[in-house]
Amino acid sequence: MLIVKNKKILKFLVWAAFIYMAAAACVLHAQQAAPKAGETIAAKAILVSEPGDTRSITVLKVGRIPYLDPRKMVRNYEKMMDYLKSELQLKEVRLVLTPDYNTLTQFLKDGKIDVAWHGTFAYPKARETTGAKAVLTPIWSGKNSYCGIIVVRADSGIEKLSDLKGKSFAYTDKKSASGYFLPTIFLLENNIDPEKDFSKVDYLKKHDNILYNVLYKKFDAGAVYDKAFQLLKNDEERNQLKVIAKTPEIYNEPIMVSKDLPDEFTARLKKAFLKLKSSDTETAEILKDIGNIDGFTESSDADYESVVKMVEKYRTVFEEATAEVSVKTGGGSAEITIKNEGGSCEAQLKK
Repeated sequence: MLIVKNKKILKFLVWAAFIYMAAAACVLHAQQAAPKAGETIAAKAILVSEPGDTRSITVLKVGRIPYLDPRKMVRNYEKMMDYLKSELQLKEVRLVLTPDYNTLTQFLKDGKIDVAWHGTFAYPKARETTGAKAVLTPIWSGKNSYCGIIVVRADSGIEKLSDLKGKSFAYTDKKSASGYFLPTIFLLENNIDPEKDFSKVDYLKKHDNILYNVLYKKFDAGAVYDKAFQLLKNDEERNQLKVIAKTPEIYNEPIMVSKDLPDEFTARLKKAFLKLKSSDTETAEILKDIGNIDGFTESSDADYESVVKMVEKYRTVFEEATAEVSVKTGGGSAEITIKNEGGSCEAQLKK
């Protein structure tokens, strides 16, 4: 046995041994990686995901924002996820919930989801920033589109839009398509500026809140989605309200796929969605659980071009609507947060 007492020599020998072992490992790896006779390098790379190669897709992630309690949504979508898993022969299909459409877009951009069930007015930004495309549209009540309506009391004397000037008006909130965006744009195009021409404007969150506030004369008029009268209790209540205007129709929310999803897989995905029909007893329960949907229809970016133009024309309306202001108080302290989701402003004041 050789005993080395000199520390410098000992250090040198340790490093030499390390380098020798590393070199030996490299040689062994090279021998294992080298193609055998008649085997091409391309054959060795078959496990690398290439465009169009769907064999590497084992998990599909579908993104949505929660329109219900998130736990209830997860339960409601279990059958849908199981159906897609079976139809597409995947190991797993996951439902990914994000708090808002901006986060949904970011997840799509970052590759955290493959499919996004997006918002109609959030679509232009999502398409621009992620390169994703619209491929499907859900059908409700036999339609692939919807509109907003402006309601008043039947005995109010308000017959046309110009009669709204000087009246009080209720919206849902500034992130609602039918409860804010569509009616606001419609009013502006009919020479009514909500900020100047209404005596009072408020945001009541829910469509049924607006109907009952108009019904009980707390507001003169309000904006809701076109099927909102179903939220009233009976025909007696419905007969006390009337619709004085309808906004133009726009497509229902798009289902978008990542630009990185192979075309062949996207075609299979669309086929699976298009097989879902409320008239089919085998799939009706799935559609009932996710919102009483009739089914889906194939769509493309061209179908949403009018939405893109609308958002561009009224960019100030949409940018203003992304600003959030919240005030929290409690325990003698106050916290005010002002956040612009477009990224232009974010401030906090704590006291």
